Amino acid sequence: MNEPFWQTRPDAPFATLINVARTYCHPELDEDAYESLRRLAQRDDDDEMTTFKQELRDGLVRPEKVPQAELSRAVQYDDGSADKFLRRLWHDLYPDEPVPGQA
Repeated sequence: MNEPFWQTRPDAPFATLINVARTYCHPELDEDAYESLRRLAQRDDDDEMTTFKQELRDGLVRPEKVPQAELSRAVQYDDGSADKFLRRLWHDLYPDEPVPGQA
């Protein structure tokens, strides 16, 4: 079985976004996991979260660049599309900041 790209290539574009989303947003996890992500997202001193936020921002600006099949497998979102999931995630984690890429 092929391992997901973010495990075999952790430096690949959007690997941190997908790994963090899988860790905290998968539907089989309890709500405490998502709340933990909300707290972590506010940390400016965490390199992983800084990379995550940048990749989330990049994914919102250029959604066609996000490996959507990998993201879908990682979090099994029910938003209808990766773009909608990423917008909801940004809104949940950074409610006081405008959603990147929105006109």
